[in-house]
Amino acid sequence: MANSYNQTMSEPTKRVAVIGAGAAGLSALRNLLTTTKTFIPTCFERGSDVGGLWLYNRNTHTDDNGMPVFSSVYRDLSTNIPKDLMAFPDFPHKDGPSYLSRPDVCDYLQRYADRYDLRKYIKMNTFVQNIRPNCKESNTKWTVSYFDVKQKEEIHTDVFDAVIVCNGHQEKAYSPDIEGLDQFKGEVLHSHNYRTPEYFAGKNVVILGASFSGQDLAVGISSFGKKIFLSHLKDPLLTVLPANVMERTGIKRMTKSRVVFLDDTEEEVDVLLFCTGFQTHFPFLSKDIIQVISERVTPVYKHIIHIKYHTLLFVGIPKLLCYFPHSFEIARAVVNILNGNVALPSEDEMLEDAEKDFAQRKTEGLDDAKAHFMGDGDRQWRFNKDIAKMAGFKPLPTAFQRLWDYVTIQRDNHFLTFRKQNFKIIDSETFVEVK
Repeated sequence: MANSYNQTMSEPTKRVAVIGAGAAGLSALRNLLTTTKTFIPTCFERGSDVGGLWLYNRNTHTDDNGMPVFSSVYRDLSTNIPKDLMAFPDFPHKDGPSYLSRPDVCDYLQRYADRYDLRKYIKMNTFVQNIRPNCKESNTKWTVSYFDVKQKEEIHTDVFDAVIVCNGHQEKAYSPDIEGLDQFKGEVLHSHNYRTPEYFAGKNVVILGASFSGQDLAVGISSFGKKIFLSHLKDPLLTVLPANVMERTGIKRMTKSRVVFLDDTEEEVDVLLFCTGFQTHFPFLSKDIIQVISERVTPVYKHIIHIKYHTLLFVGIPKLLCYFPHSFEIARAVVNILNGNVALPSEDEMLEDAEKDFAQRKTEGLDDAKAHFMGDGDRQWRFNKDIAKMAGFKPLPTAFQRLWDYVTIQRDNHFLTFRKQNFKIIDSETFVEVK
């Protein structure tokens, strides 16, 4: 039996809490404010400004307010996909190169907030401590507890008709257990705490992990470090690397001053740098509301909506996809659900659908940790078509998929030079390379 939010014109406006003012949070705000129904949003942002993870913080562990640093961006970060794949549909980027610097991306998000007057809905420097349902019904209201990071002792509470969680998933660093790590006398850090390559001048560094961040940090550090060992379990990389960056297999153990690889070769190192990703983290939601087991978030339907509490929705659970356009599309779907424009299946049907998706991923060779992974083949585009069909809007242009596929190949094969290319999407089907 289908459930829906069948609202009428006589129903009161609805208050919606949005958690986070990065790309996902801004997408949620924008869509809430442009719908035919009346929502009153309040966005809670830990940082001092709009930008989410793109808001650079020179601190690496604790910020100026004594709070844990949530941003993982480093000083010299540039995008690894063209700006056409990092734009909202109602706000194009400025003219210029396709690949943007970190400040350019942050500036884009802040200009977006200004263009659509979103700042007045955002409480900056605000830490959300707890979010609890007011009852056990699917349409429950929520009590949000929060405090100003400059006045932590004063806890505030507010009640909302719905909550949209947009807190991202690049705050809680993941580091695997390694034998002998407690004996290693050198420095151990995670990419979450990396900021500048000059810090590694004259040092031998082993980097564990060779996805984008591992490769990017290896290349950046190579200009200052002595020897860089890029340790991973993948097939040999297709790209040329700097002369002092050497690929190695995975790490078997650490000694006081050396790394021992799985092939039993050893190297003297000063630093072990984990580029091993992040764990999905909702510290303000208790385990009786949401569970994260081996990176699988449950119980959620279509990676978006809580199966039991339909007024708890998420923008940003899926991983490894062109984040800005997808966030906007997911936010559109979320608002359509809140509007009553989407007839949701029964709870049992939603649970069955979530289990079916998880099982299908496993038959395709993905492990449990990739329950929300979208980065292989056409998975992110199938996901987009699925939610577009559910929520009643057109999917993203085919040109996006074609450009994504092309630049992925270029990045894999030419990591040192891929950002020199420039592109333009000329219609819904076609992109061209421009000089």
